[in-house]
Amino acid sequence: MRYAVSRRASAGLLAMAAALCQPAVAQASFDIVGLRPGMSEAEAMAALSAHRPGMRVQKRHMAYSYSDGVQQLNTPSFLYELWVSFDDAQGREDFRLYFAPPPSASRVLGVTRQLSLKAPPTQAQLGAQLTQRYGAPTTSGKSNATTNLVWGEPGKPMCWRSTPNTTVIGVGEASDILSSLKRGQDKGHVPRDPSTCGLAAAASMAGEPVRNLTVRLVDYGAWAGTHQKAKDWVEQQRQGAVKARLSRGAAPKL
Repeated sequence: MRYAVSRRASAGLLAMAAALCQPAVAQASFDIVGLRPGMSEAEAMAALSAHRPGMRVQKRHMAYSYSDGVQQLNTPSFLYELWVSFDDAQGREDFRLYFAPPPSASRVLGVTRQLSLKAPPTQAQLGAQLTQRYGAPTTSGKSNATTNLVWGEPGKPMCWRSTPNTTVIGVGEASDILSSLKRGQDKGHVPRDPSTCGLAAAASMAGEPVRNLTVRLVDYGAWAGTHQKAKDWVEQQRQGAVKARLSRGAAPKL
């Protein structure tokens, strides 16, 4: 299944005043400045507005492509990613929010936050703050000057990839979630039904003291489930297009 991508940028400052809505799908401690998997675009924008004024937003849309055997066709485009940035006297801060594809409802699947720290804390200080916020990490590791902490959703399968030094929880188009989880199933650490996988939060602290912090939050179960539905949906579109093309076919007069 292939896809085509288009970018739509909305320049300028956005100010939105709306109540922050908490979906039932994520536990209360798993959020990034109020952002949680399961939120709609409007709910996510409200959370970001409450976090800090002066955001700049870019919207990225995507469409799946398929063939009827003669011509290339595309599904209607849909919101795939929001890029949100803040850059003022407080410093630079960037967010990426990834949304579920159709036919599922457009809801947040994962969030990445990157920020530069103007008054860099030590890794021990920041690690203590993160532990106070999220609890004791499920796993941790260090690679060169970067320390990684990861939290898994209690009572749910942990479907992310981990090594002694690093743990990878991914979001975005660079991560083929279905193929990745299939490899995990082959190795025995991903359940037969990946939609039962839990959430994962990860923090990466770079440098000593820490000058750059990256935090990610991903709902693996929703990510796998919605992308499998999208794959099945596109195949249905393809089969329907092939059937329609064949019904219109006409032999020339001989």
